[in-house]
Order: sequence, then structure tokens, then C-alpha cells
Amino acid sequence: MGKNIVVITGSPRKKGNSFAMTQAFIDAATAKGHTVTRFDTSFMNLGFCHDCKTCNQNSNTIQ
Repeated sequence: MGKNIVVITGSPRKKGNSFAMTQAFIDAATAKGHTVTRFDTSFMNLGFCHDCKTCNQNSNTIQ
């Protein structure tokens, strides 16, 4: 029975060592029957907390 695996990377270089090592891990895990989801955070538009306190006023706020 395969596992669900989440891989989170932060390197902006798609041809760098981190990317190559991560891809080798993903390929090996997939070959063994695991499901792998990859998140390359350098290429995502991720917001961060600005300490605006809006979340304290509205619990449905997504930043």
C-alpha cells in the first residue's frame, strides 16, 4: 500500500542540485507505488502574514 508524500522545495533553480535530488526522490517513490505531490514554493504566489489583525476579526480570511 503506497503512501501519500508531500515534497516542498524552495530553490528557484530548476537545473540545480536541489531540484535534481528532489526529482530523483520523487521518481524512486513513485516507482515504488507511492503518490507524490510536489510544491515548488519559489514559483508560487504565496502571501504571508502582515500582522493586520484581520484574521482576528474574520475567521474566514485567507491571506
